[in-house]
Amino acid sequence: MTANWKKATAALILALALAQPAAAEESWRADFEATCSKTDQAMTMSVKELRDLLAKCEALQKVIEVQEDSLRKVYLKRLALCRNLYAYMLEYKQNDAK
Repeated sequence: MTANWKKATAALILALALAQPAAAEESWRADFEATCSKTDQAMTMSVKELRDLLAKCEALQKVIEVQEDSLRKVYLKRLALCRNLYAYMLEYKQNDAK
């Protein structure tokens, strides 16, 4: 192999390694947006839908907790607000059904 070929291969490997975390970060952010974008619909959701969203909130919390400090603080706070609304609506609907 030539020196240029080795450099190009090394650069490609480095680029792929750096792209992996970026793709993972975008994945959880997309999940976050999809989950928390439904707060305005919470009153019309079924008990099952609310439970599903709460489960997604729990999963997102685990992912967000390992992010860097400032990102973690902001997104955990925003997630808590979404989660609390969904939990309140779930409790309200379950009590209303009794």
